[in-house]
Amino acid sequence: MTEERSLQKNKVGLWAMAFLTVAAIYPMAMAVSNAAAAVTFGGFAAPLIPIFGALLILLATIPILEYSRIASFAGGYYGLAEIGFGKAVGKFVAMENLFYFISFDVLTSTAFAYVIYSSLTYVTSYVLPVSLFISISIIFMFAMFLVTVLDLSISAKAVIFSGILQIIVLVIYSLVVILRSPYNSLEAFNPSVAPGGLSGLFLGVILAGFLFYTGYGVPLFFAEEGKAPFKDVWKAIVVGVIIPTVVGVLAIYSEVVAVGLSHASKLSGELSPGLAAYLPYLGIPAAIFFILVALLGQGFGGFVPGMTTARLIYSMGRDKFFRSDWITKVSKRGIPVNAAIINLILGIVATALDEGLMIHFYGLSQGAFDALFLSGSMAVAFWFIHHIIPDISLAFYLRKKGIKILKLRSFITSVLAPAGAVILFVYSFYEGYSSLTEPYFGGLLFVLVSMVVVAIYVAVKHARNTLGMSYVERTISEEKLRAEFKD
Repeated sequence: MTEERSLQKNKVGLWAMAFLTVAAIYPMAMAVSNAAAAVTFGGFAAPLIPIFGALLILLATIPILEYSRIASFAGGYYGLAEIGFGKAVGKFVAMENLFYFISFDVLTSTAFAYVIYSSLTYVTSYVLPVSLFISISIIFMFAMFLVTVLDLSISAKAVIFSGILQIIVLVIYSLVVILRSPYNSLEAFNPSVAPGGLSGLFLGVILAGFLFYTGYGVPLFFAEEGKAPFKDVWKAIVVGVIIPTVVGVLAIYSEVVAVGLSHASKLSGELSPGLAAYLPYLGIPAAIFFILVALLGQGFGGFVPGMTTARLIYSMGRDKFFRSDWITKVSKRGIPVNAAIINLILGIVATALDEGLMIHFYGLSQGAFDALFLSGSMAVAFWFIHHIIPDISLAFYLRKKGIKILKLRSFITSVLAPAGAVILFVYSFYEGYSSLTEPYFGGLLFVLVSMVVVAIYVAVKHARNTLGMSYVERTISEEKLRAEFKD
């Protein structure tokens, strides 16, 4: 049973929050899936892509880090948009953020089934039936729900275990391959060896490097349940990005030197680049263990965003934007169970539609691939939208509070960093979506249509004065704001 309660405080500390970020980024993706994108654009220089991607994402997130030092809000990004631009813009961002997380649910559930599908193909040549592929994805959604409704302190321990195990496996496997490979070379860190040179490498950073880190901001949504949110959330984000970056660079380096400079580009055509690179060096038993850890990591890579979505939906209900008291009811352990039920239903419907349509039109092999990357491309597009607006809004909030934005710190964090982020986002959006083919163009149209529909919906609620309240205002520490941006 659930009843009217608040999210419980003092449930998670710094390292639990940091590993929430690690889990959402999914370190094994550096070997299982995202490595293919890195090799496609970077070739033998693929290890540079996560390095530059991490630097750019940390630049883009500077306003978010500042926001986390003055506010403790389970609604995440939309709180910053709301305090800067008002409730209407804030709730628009909240809806776009919700669409992002639904796309992410589809992405992670499909990726889980895809890892099983591709791994079985490699190891046994067995091809999953269509019905089993879709069933695995739906089962994943139920597993995500079960993890979401666990006591957060228990879920956090499982998240930490998953992250540490992935890191250990990637580091050990990478070091074994590096020590055994005859192809080790510092050329892997030379941008000129990328297939398209420096411009091609940075195109890969824009298109693939960002994709590595889209889940970085999940600690924001657990701030109200943190032990020291004003101190821990921003540190958790930074640490949670750095750890997968270091491990990912090592892993991707080991993958390209496993095959050598002349054959590195071939990894881009592999279903699982890490597995393809490691298999000759480590054998079948090690490959099977690698697959199992990859599945565990992929699981928590989806479970954590699912836990996050429940808190976003709960926050929107608490603000009375969704006018249902049922949404805001939580369990005795302080878990927004009803919001998690809504996320479960939305995720199952969206996943079944995405996979069903793609497999129907393109067959299992191509359709499973398209279902995965269609949801991924939509998630990135929604991510751009719900990230840019909060980035820009920090300057407006500081001015509203009478803080001079031309002071060095204020200028860097609220003007310079957001300007750089907007330029990067707009450029990457253009490069990534200017020449889309089907089904990805259809996904982009859905994103654009959703923006218009959400804008109309929010405008109607604004006209009717039913946007609800702004709970984030209650969580802001004026004392910390003045201390952080003192003249």
